[in-house]
Amino acid sequence: MDNKLNSLLKQVSEIFVQENIQQQEKRKRGEYFNVFEILGVQTSEVRLHSAIIAELLNPEGSHGLGEKFLNAFINDVISKQTSFKIDLASTSVKIEYPIGTKSEDKTEGGRIDLLIQDKYKQTIIIENKIYAKDQESQLLRYNNFASKTEQLSNEQYIIFYLTLEGEQATDYSLGNSCFDYFCISYREDILTWLNHCLELSARQPLVRETIQQYINNLEIILSIMGNKNTEKLMEVLTSDENIETTIKIIEQSREVQNRIRRNFVNRIKTVSENMGYCCEYDEGIISCGKETWIRIFDRSYSDVVFRIGVISHTNSDEGGFYMDVTIPDTYRVRNKLEFTIWSDAEEPTDNNPIGWVYLWSELGIKGSGRWWRWDDWSTLKDMANGKMITFISEILDNIKEQEAFKRISESLEKK
Repeated sequence: MDNKLNSLLKQVSEIFVQENIQQQEKRKRGEYFNVFEILGVQTSEVRLHSAIIAELLNPEGSHGLGEKFLNAFINDVISKQTSFKIDLASTSVKIEYPIGTKSEDKTEGGRIDLLIQDKYKQTIIIENKIYAKDQESQLLRYNNFASKTEQLSNEQYIIFYLTLEGEQATDYSLGNSCFDYFCISYREDILTWLNHCLELSARQPLVRETIQQYINNLEIILSIMGNKNTEKLMEVLTSDENIETTIKIIEQSREVQNRIRRNFVNRIKTVSENMGYCCEYDEGIISCGKETWIRIFDRSYSDVVFRIGVISHTNSDEGGFYMDVTIPDTYRVRNKLEFTIWSDAEEPTDNNPIGWVYLWSELGIKGSGRWWRWDDWSTLKDMANGKMITFISEILDNIKEQEAFKRISESLEKK
C-alpha cells in the first residue's frame, strides 16, 4: 500500500508542478489580467455576477446580439432541466427585482436576484449564490410571489438555485416547504453557456473579450485547472493501477479535514501565545461541533474574550463560523466604544460590545468567501496555505495595537 500511495502521490505531484509552470507562463503573458479582480468585484453577486448574466441574457443588451445569448441559455441550461417555453423577442431581464416588504413570518417580500419574463408572463426566477448564506424562507418567498402574488400557473414559472457547484438549497431557504426548483451551477451550466456565448460573439471583439475575462474570473474562483492537466489528473487517479489507492484516500477525507482544522487551531494558539495572550479551545471545534469556540484573552483583563467559533455549522443566515468579543452577562459597557476591529460588523449587543462578524475571506468583506464553512475544501485549503492564519494574526495585531481588551475591560460596569 505504501509503495502504491507513494507512486500515486508522485504522479499527482508532477501534474500539479506542470500546472503551476503553465499558470506562471500565462501570468507572464498577461492572461491573468482581470478587470473584475482589479475593481474588487471578483465575487460580488449583485455588482458583477447577476449584472453581467442579466446583460448577456437581455435581448436589448448593449452586446448587440439580440436574442442569441438568451436562446443559448435556454438550450444550454434550462432545457437540460426541464422544457420551458418563453417568447425570446419580448423577454425582459431585471436584477434585484423588488417583490414587496418582507412579511413578519418571512414568507412574502424581498428581492429576486434575476427575474426573466416575457409579455405572456412566462417567468424564470434565479437565486444567485456565490458565497452568500441562505436567507430565511428565501426561495419560498419567490415561489409565493410567482404562485400567489402573480397568480402564475406551474407551467408559467420556473425557479433556479444557482451556486458555484450546484448545491441544494437548505430547508431554511425553502421554509421547510415543498415546491419545485432546479439546481444549476457556475462550474457546469454557466461556464458551458458562457463558452457558447464566446463562439456567438466571435465577430464582436469587445463583447468576446469581456466574456473571456468573466470566464477567466470564474475559473479562478472555481480553481479550475487547464483542460489537459485535468484530464491527466483524472487518468492517473482512476487508472487500474491507482483506483484502489484513490478510493482509500477519499475514504479518509474526514480525517484529513480534521487534521487540517487541528493544525490550523494549533497555529492560532501559537500565534496568540507569542503575543502574550492565553488561548483555549473546545475539542469539538475540530469536527465543527455545535457551540464550540476558540477563546483568546489577556489574563489581566480576563472578563473580555475574543472568540472564533460556531453556534451551528449550516448554510443558513444563522449558521457558520464567526468572530466576536464577549463580556460577562452581568456587565455592560458604560459608553459606546470608538474603535473598530473588523469591517462589516453586525450591530453591538450587551454581550458583544463591538459587534460580531462572520468569517468571509482574507478580504474581510461580507460575501467575499466561505471561511464560515469549515468543511468547505476551499476554506480548508486556505487553512493549510496560510491565508487564514495571516488574516487571524492581523485581527490579533489590531486588537493589541488598539489595546482592545484593556479599553473594553476599563469601560465595564455592573448591570
